[in-house]
Amino acid sequence: MRRFLPSVVALVIVATFSVLQRDVLGDIVNRLTHIHPAGLPILFGAAVVMVVARAAFLASTSPGLSITNAVTADQTALAAGYGIALGGGLVGTGMRIHMFTRWGLPNHVTASSIVATAVFPSFTTWGLPIFVLAPLLFAGTADAVHTTVFIAGVALVLVSVVFWWIALQSEWMFRHLGQIAHWIKRLALRRLPRRLTRVRKFVERSDPLEFSYQLRTNLRILLRHRWHLMLLSSLGTLCAAFLCLLSSAWLFGAKGLTLHEALVAFSLVRVLIALSPIPGAAGIAELGLIALLERSGVSVVDATGTTLLYRSVTWFFPIVAGTVLWWRYSRSLKGAENGSIRNNDSQFQDPRGSIPLHG
Repeated sequence: MRRFLPSVVALVIVATFSVLQRDVLGDIVNRLTHIHPAGLPILFGAAVVMVVARAAFLASTSPGLSITNAVTADQTALAAGYGIALGGGLVGTGMRIHMFTRWGLPNHVTASSIVATAVFPSFTTWGLPIFVLAPLLFAGTADAVHTTVFIAGVALVLVSVVFWWIALQSEWMFRHLGQIAHWIKRLALRRLPRRLTRVRKFVERSDPLEFSYQLRTNLRILLRHRWHLMLLSSLGTLCAAFLCLLSSAWLFGAKGLTLHEALVAFSLVRVLIALSPIPGAAGIAELGLIALLERSGVSVVDATGTTLLYRSVTWFFPIVAGTVLWWRYSRSLKGAENGSIRNNDSQFQDPRGSIPLHG
């Protein structure tokens, strides 16, 4: 039951909204069905920009990874994270590790990439509300929610910066992490059945202490040489996501939404998504964005319609795209193993190459 709890919660939220706001939904459906087809390519284009921006960020944290491969790895991991109710993030990480290994990327690149993509976006997620809400606080027009988010954002960013600066300057944290991992290794060897020979050999070959020291070194090198690429690409993902929101509002015909108000709502809903225990914040993000847009003076119909279009681009589209890309990736691997793809085996070993997607 726990596995399906997040999906059940999201379903209850959507069902409750559908019952209480059925008249509003009728107006929204009518507006959606009358959207001019010429506007759909703009929304699709915003979705593509979002995909490329996310891939650029992943490539910036993974030296030797091409944009093509980054799109495949990012979208398939995102689809797993959004589509699997419980443990989707771990499944997506496992899929990315499998792909990086298959493409010949070194283990230290994979490890540092996973850490960087998990930590770095948190700075932009909490940093955006700081810059957006600061003018409101200085002007005295910020409400209690704005003030709370601003203070929390400043505190979290400062604590994170100090923590990671100390962690990367001193070996203390990574040494202790290696010791904990070494203890887990010994416990696993005692608990694993003897018949699992391949698993036991893999665990026996691992060296958690050396790995933790190497991870710290690789993170320092990554930040030293690529911090500017990581920062710019991370900001690029924010701009791409905001473009999706603006495109959704424009396509639906939302009225009364200024650029700054849209930016405030966008920054706050990203914080809400980051705090949500449900994968992709399904249900919670929708209700939160609707409420934030209404606070900006947008009607409930415009707020809800804009939110549905926006979430279809940022939540539903990655699930579909990631599923298709994973299918093509798996098909390519099967073709290579069966010999149906000729003279392309080197592609799987070249980290700068792309996956051959043709038979």
